[in-house]
Amino acid sequence: MKFKGIIIAMLLILIPIMGFAAQKIGVIDVDKVYNDFEEKNIAEQQFYQESDQWEKDLDEKEAEITRLKNEYENLPPIVSKDRREQKLAEIEQKETDFYNLANDYRNKAIERQMELLAPISEKIVAAINEVAEENGLDIVLNTMQGEVVLYIKNEDIDITEAVIEKLNINATPAPKEKTEE
Repeated sequence: MKFKGIIIAMLLILIPIMGFAAQKIGVIDVDKVYNDFEEKNIAEQQFYQESDQWEKDLDEKEAEITRLKNEYENLPPIVSKDRREQKLAEIEQKETDFYNLANDYRNKAIERQMELLAPISEKIVAAINEVAEENGLDIVLNTMQGEVVLYIKNEDIDITEAVIEKLNINATPAPKEKTEE
């Protein structure tokens, strides 16, 4: 009876392992794919160009607040208390406006970044699926930092470069910069 229990236990252990061993596995470094995808770089460049204007606006507002604070600190002693309070209230209002604008820009930046990068993520997932299908893979494991894959015996199962190649072949080309002649 003990022998029969051992055989059943071994079968319970081996059957899932044998089923897993029959699976064809590939690995991918999603971070590398993401960083090497040309369209992602174009989208990031577009985002930074747009956010530069927001940064300039905030810098101008901050400079104005600094200027007003300097004016307030350098008011001559003969300026009335009412005028001082009025100037201080103006500074406080400008600071409130600045912080509200900064929050608006931060929210816009998050929204715009998601808007630009969501299609990129979709394309990456689609390319991974295509390469996995082309190679007859049943499972694709992510090897980027922090993931569980500790050892890869066969480097041929790494589909990272194939995915990057597929993505960049179908990528929207970067707009050509105008050159002055």
